[in-house]
Amino acid sequence: MALFLIRYGEIALKSQRVRTRFERALGSNITSRFVRAGFECRLEYERGRIFIWSDHEEFATAVISRTFGVVSFSRTLETTSAKEDIFALAVEVSKRHFKNGMRFCIRARRSGQHDYTSMELARDAGSAVFLANEDMKPKVDLTNPELEIFVDVRQNRAYIYTGNIPGPGGMPLGTQGRVLGLVEKERDIAACWLIMKRGCRVIVVTETPKLAKPLEAWDPELKVHIPDGGADLSAIARRRRAEGICLGWDVRDFNARSQDMADLDIPTFHPLIGMTDEEVDGMVEMVKGTGRTPS
Repeated sequence: MALFLIRYGEIALKSQRVRTRFERALGSNITSRFVRAGFECRLEYERGRIFIWSDHEEFATAVISRTFGVVSFSRTLETTSAKEDIFALAVEVSKRHFKNGMRFCIRARRSGQHDYTSMELARDAGSAVFLANEDMKPKVDLTNPELEIFVDVRQNRAYIYTGNIPGPGGMPLGTQGRVLGLVEKERDIAACWLIMKRGCRVIVVTETPKLAKPLEAWDPELKVHIPDGGADLSAIARRRRAEGICLGWDVRDFNARSQDMADLDIPTFHPLIGMTDEEVDGMVEMVKGTGRTPS
C-alpha cells in the first residue's frame, strides 16, 4: 500500500477551528474522487500534514496533484522514530537511487520528544548511507546534491522520501462561495481555475460545454449551465445562488463589452488582469493537463 505525505500552506495560518474545517474539506475533496472511481483510501490528519494510504498509487498521484489546497506531497515510506530503524530505511531508500560518485545529503526534521536533535539525526543517517554505499564512492554535498533523502520524524513515527511533487496550492474547494464562470473561449478556463484555487465552487456558464471539460479534472463535481437565449448573467447568478461572476476578459473584451459590465448587478472578478497573453496561454495548457502546475 502506497503512503503519501501531503503538505498544505495557507490553511495552517487559520485559527484552530477554521484550520480543522479546511483540513477536513481538503481530505473530503480527495476521498470523494476515490469514491467516484470505486477505490478505497485511508486518511489521517496531523498538524500541518495529511497522510493518505492507497493501493492505487498512480491514481492517487493524479488526484492529489489536482486537489486545491495541496502545496506539495511525497510518496513516502514509514518506520518508527528509533534511530536504528530510520538508518536502515534511509539506507534502503538510498540503494534504489544511488549511482557511482553521486553527491547526496540527508535533510532531517522532527517534532516531539526524542533522544537526538535534527542535526544529529541528519549527520548519523548520512554516515549510515555513506558507509552502506561506500563502494559507489559517494560524496556528501549539502549545497547542490544530486540525491536528497528527507527524514521527517513526527512523534513516534518517521517518514522517509526523496522528493516533493508540487500541488496547485490555494484553498480547498468548497471553503468559499459559489461563483459563475463565463466560458466563451479557452482563456476563460484559466480565469475559472484561479477562482477555484481560492476555494470557490464554480458554475460554468457556456454555450460550448466542451470548452469547460478540462476543469472537470480539477473538480469532478463541476456544474455546467447552458444559458437560454436572452438570459443575462445576473439573472443566472441569482437563480443558481452565486455570489459573484468570474470573467476572463482581455482588453479587447473590456472595450467591446463595457455596457455588459454596466448592466451587471453582482460582484465581478477578473483573475487574469495583469497577466500577459503568454502567461495566460501557459496557464490554459496547465489546466488542460499539457503544462506544468504553477507552484
